[in-house]
Order: sequence, then structure tokens, then C-alpha cells
Amino acid sequence: MKKNALVLMLVILGINSSDPFLWADPWADSVVGYSSGSNPTPEFTNPSVSLGEPTHHSTAFGGFPVTPFSGAAGVNELVSLGEGGELTVRFDVPVTDDPNNPFGIDLLIFGNSFFNLGSFNNDHTDLATGSTASEGGIISLSADGINFVVVPGVDADGRFPTLGFSDIAIPFPATASIPTDFTKPVDPSFDVTGLNTAAIVAGYDGSGGGVGIDLAMVGLSQITHVRITNPLGSGLTPEIDGFADVRAIPEPAGCVVLAWFATMFALPAIR
Repeated sequence: MKKNALVLMLVILGINSSDPFLWADPWADSVVGYSSGSNPTPEFTNPSVSLGEPTHHSTAFGGFPVTPFSGAAGVNELVSLGEGGELTVRFDVPVTDDPNNPFGIDLLIFGNSFFNLGSFNNDHTDLATGSTASEGGIISLSADGINFVVVPGVDADGRFPTLGFSDIAIPFPATASIPTDFTKPVDPSFDVTGLNTAAIVAGYDGSGGGVGIDLAMVGLSQITHVRITNPLGSGLTPEIDGFADVRAIPEPAGCVVLAWFATMFALPAIR
């Protein structure tokens, strides 16, 4: 059977076919706790929307591709944290500090921040000022769901703003068709100052953006829990769209996929 052939290939590659790391999706899996705080954005208080893949195409205002100038805005796309609010999510499979991850980044957090523009013509003359409209949010990480470590100097709803598609050239397009990769971080050194949309998309290099975190910066080798808090008196209301475990390059699972295709099309069925 073809299934048996796949199992044989996994054995040859030295991979355990029952290993949950092999088959797990990269998104947060469950909400452990949520408090909306004193002043959340109305109608954005369902924490389960922070699970699964972040938003490529928003349903708000009749629908639009998410860009670094226009983030997710639909009711079922974001969860809001008012002052004093808190959101904690869990990954079933730990996010690890992997040296093979691009730029050393291990975790991505997606909100609905956006780059500020110097003009609003919605054409190729629109240039980013370099500043980001961030809504804050303190990030804490934990390997056991009990002991949390704060990530210093990084806003949960900050840069790099989400890019849903890689075939756009203006800030607010009506359509797009080539999805970006929400498990690939942007180069942290990338500076958008003075760039138009096409140049920013090129700089993202296929990434869907997101706030990047290297677990090593807080001394953790792996985590299972991520907590976002919004302190009283912040004056901010961060919104969270999703969380992603960064894919290593080269990713071992990619070898399995290639092996699977080779097995299906080149090797005889094994009975």
C-alpha cells in the first residue's frame, strides 16, 4: 500500500511517523485564559480568533487583502485587550529555540498595527514614513504555563505589520492572489523608511510579517505558552490576530514531503 511506502521512507530518513512535531501545525492551539480589560474594542472579545492561521484577507468593509498599511479588522479576526486585559495561549507542540530558523527568530505574533504613510494617494507615490502605529501589549513566555518571562522592549501589536499577499503594489489593493508565509519572519534589519508598497513587499521576501521573537533573548530553549498583557494606564488597546512557530530552513518536514512525492510517483506499492 502507498501508506506503507510512506512509512518505509520515513524509517529510511530516520523519522518517527508518530512524532507530533512532524505533523503539528505552526499555530497556537488553545486559549488558556482571557480577560478583556476595561476598554476593549467593541465586538472584539472572542479570544478563540487568536488561534489558527492569521488573516490573509479581511472580511471587514466588504473585504480586502491585508497589507502593512491596512491590517485585519473583521470581528472574527482579532481579539482586543483593553487596559488591564490579558490573553494567554498554548502551543501543543513546544516552540523551540532553533538555530536553523531565519534570523534566529522562533516565534511570530500578529496584530493589526500598520506602517504610517506620508500621503494617501493609494498609488506608487505612497511612501512609508518609517514609523509604525503600534498598540503595545507586553509579551511574556513560559515553558510550563506557570513561570513566565517578559520579553523586553517588544510590542505584541507592533512591527512588522501583517502582509497577507505578495502580489500587491499599492497600499490598499482590492484583490490579491499569492498568499505570504506566516511562518517566515522579516529580516529584523529591514528599514521601510521612504519605501513604496512594492519595495516593502520585496523586502518582506515572501514573509507575512509579524513581531519576531528569539527565545534565546530571554534565556529559554523552548516555550509552550505565550501571554499578552495590557497594563492599566497604557492608553492602548492591542489587538491580536494570531501566533506562529517559525519554520526552520531547511525544514526536516520538507524532506518528508519530497520523499512522499517520490514514493507516490516512483516507487512501486509495498504490500
